[in-house]
Amino acid sequence: MTRTYRDIDYTAPLTMPLETQAMIAPDPGEWRLIIFHGTPGNRYIYGRFMRTAPRGIEVVLPARPGFGRNHLDAVTCFSEQVAAIRPFLPGGDFGDKKVVTLGVSYGGELALKAALDFPDAVAGVVTVSALIDEPHDYALTLEKIGCDPRVDEYLPNRWKKTREEVAGRRDQIGPLLDAVRDINKPVEVVHGDFDGIVPKSNSEKLMEHLGENGRLEIIPGGTHYLEGQYPRRLHRAVQRVIDRSGA
Repeated sequence: MTRTYRDIDYTAPLTMPLETQAMIAPDPGEWRLIIFHGTPGNRYIYGRFMRTAPRGIEVVLPARPGFGRNHLDAVTCFSEQVAAIRPFLPGGDFGDKKVVTLGVSYGGELALKAALDFPDAVAGVVTVSALIDEPHDYALTLEKIGCDPRVDEYLPNRWKKTREEVAGRRDQIGPLLDAVRDINKPVEVVHGDFDGIVPKSNSEKLMEHLGENGRLEIIPGGTHYLEGQYPRRLHRAVQRVIDRSGA
C-alpha cells in the first residue's frame, strides 16, 4: 500500500522570514524524516520515495530557500538553508516528533549541518550521493561554461542559483567536515558505484571525517538518483539510523 502526500505552505524562520512550501506524507507515528533535496531544487522527483515510505515515519520535504515558489534569489549560507526546517523540529509549529535528516547530493551537507545546529532534535542522519568534495570533471566544466558572460545571460534563473550554491559551498565545506567529527549520532552514508555526477570518493572522504559513528553502503549499479532508483533501500537506511539511535 502506497502513501499519499500533499503540499503545504509555511514560513521559514530565516534571518529574513521566507514564505515557502513543503511536501508532506503525514503519519501518526513518532518519527519524522526531513529531506534536504539536491541542486537544482526539484521536490517532485521524490514522489516515488514519499509514496513508498514505511508506516510509522512521517516524511517532510521542504523547498530549500531559493527554490520555493516565487523565490528569486539563491540562499547559499548553510545555516540559513538549515533554518528552514525549524518548524518541523520538536517545539515547532508542526508538532513534536523524533527527527532523522536525509540529504541528497548537495543536500547531504545540509543534513549533516542540521545535526550540528540542532543536536538535541536530530537523532541521526542519512546522506545519499553526498556532494562532499567535488563532482565529476564534466560537471565542473559545465559550471565554468556557465560563468562565461556570453553564456550567463541565456541561463534560466534556477541554473544560475544552482551555480551560486555549488560555488558558495566551497568556503563552507571545510569547516563543516571538521565539525562532523563531533556528531555523536548514527550516520548512514549511501552512494551508488555508477554515480555519473558525484564520485563515490566523496562519500569515502566523508567517512574519513565521521569516524565510528558513520557507516558506508556502496550500492552496486546505483546512479546519482537513488531516491528514485532504490527508494526502499534508502528507507532501510533510515530505519537503521532509528535502530542505532537507541531511542
